[in-house]
Amino acid sequence: MKRTLTMIASLLLLMSVAIPAIAQGPITINYVTFVPRMHAIAKVYAEDLKTIADKSGGRLVFNYRGGPESMKVPAQGMGVKTGAVDMTIISPDFYEQMVKGMDALSGSTLPVTRHRETGVYDYLNSLFNPIGIQFLMVTPMTQGDKFHFYTKKPINKVADFKGLSLAGTGIFDDIGPALGMVPVAMEMGEQYTAMERGVINVCRGGLDSVMAYKFFEVAKYIVKPGWGTAPASMFMNLEKWKSMPKDLQDYLITSLYAMAPAMEKKHDALDQAALKAALGNGMQVVEIGDKDLFLKNIYDALYRRGVRSSPENADKLWKMVHR
Repeated sequence: MKRTLTMIASLLLLMSVAIPAIAQGPITINYVTFVPRMHAIAKVYAEDLKTIADKSGGRLVFNYRGGPESMKVPAQGMGVKTGAVDMTIISPDFYEQMVKGMDALSGSTLPVTRHRETGVYDYLNSLFNPIGIQFLMVTPMTQGDKFHFYTKKPINKVADFKGLSLAGTGIFDDIGPALGMVPVAMEMGEQYTAMERGVINVCRGGLDSVMAYKFFEVAKYIVKPGWGTAPASMFMNLEKWKSMPKDLQDYLITSLYAMAPAMEKKHDALDQAALKAALGNGMQVVEIGDKDLFLKNIYDALYRRGVRSSPENADKLWKMVHR
């Protein structure tokens, strides 16, 4: 009898070692986004994370809890740090207070696909891990042509911005004055009403925002050239990350970066579709004549903002991503 019990105990131990994934069940990752559910960023991530989950053999499940309606944007970064939510995709505007100097990412011209090979990924984790966060990736988009301004009147030169009021917050609190504008603090979703009521003269954001927030109803002009990148970043609670088996961690990171080129193309296609739709809804493109001065003022402002909050972090990151 004793021998039989010993054999059963050994068999149970062997089974627990041989099939840990089955014993643990799937790992569910609850996440939120700083943009609404129907925004391009949320939609593309939802598609790609579903693909990653499907190919994980049932070991990973991503549960999208929603955008700002489910958790206020300013609380999302801290929510991941404390474990209130497992993961977020959010702009540096709303996590810069946790790790200083991250606004430098907005001036990136380095493709996200090169972040691992150039050390950007490791450097970001050296800054985020100490505060309880695992940095996963910056959203792959075409670098250097993401943001645009949207106005009621045509802008032909930098001087035309002088005295206008801009939807502010984050990097735009520095970029606005660098171009002669006065920033008014607000979140993305508040711009439509502010423009409609005359509180601001200039909206800002990616081309995908034109349709997502219906800027075409309150603004007539899309100002070119575009500039910078929208470094919406994906990161996870560090304890949640450490609870995942090493092979599953590797699988998630490898999958995200392997899918990055396709994700960038999806965003490009959505931007072009948004531009076409905006033009179809009566908007017009205006080109700034002194574009070199325009871009210099913007990138100088981005750099100054970064180094003001953390000279070391921002300067190193700027040198890595701004080529």
